[in-house]
Amino acid sequence: MNKPERSRAIARLSAAIAANDPKGVAGEADDAIEAGVSATAVYEAILQSYLFVGFPRTIEAFLAAKAVLVHHGGIPAAPEPPSPAEWTARGEALCRRVYGRHYEKLVDTMREFSPDLAAWMILEGYGKTLSRSALGPVEREVGVLAILTVTKMWRQLRSHAIGTVSVGGTRELVRSAIEAARPWAGDDTVREALKTTGLGEG
Repeated sequence: MNKPERSRAIARLSAAIAANDPKGVAGEADDAIEAGVSATAVYEAILQSYLFVGFPRTIEAFLAAKAVLVHHGGIPAAPEPPSPAEWTARGEALCRRVYGRHYEKLVDTMREFSPDLAAWMILEGYGKTLSRSALGPVEREVGVLAILTVTKMWRQLRSHAIGTVSVGGTRELVRSAIEAARPWAGDDTVREALKTTGLGEG
């Protein structure tokens, strides 16, 4: 599977998760693996969704994809050992890559309304979850873009569109991820997402 096809498969799976579509999640997980995405990568795409749609939908997504993941050996035998210091270090490094020169402003802004959330963003979000090795930062961002499109989180979508390019993606990849969400988001939402990210109308 070439990179654009792999990214589109991850985006479609992520969109189905965000839309709470169990049948879609199972189908997209199976289609992704059949097309060449590793079962481990599918597992990671589902796992990271808890940061953006919460534990309930992520649990439902794992239930929907369980048979596919078990069949292909995608579920790890044990969780990653806790390492808060390592998670904080790698989380800060990844967040700096994603936000570039805006990193300090982002953290300061977050601290103004919630110092706890600002710390968790680095430790829990970028460190413990988004810097895991089974998916690269570009593919993770692709999944995030699809989720943010379905959930209409425009402020975060704009930030992550820029972040996708900052970690090595392209504007065309951003467009592809947004458009991959169309079956779950609908035409109007995709059009608004493309407008929000400066990519015109779809």
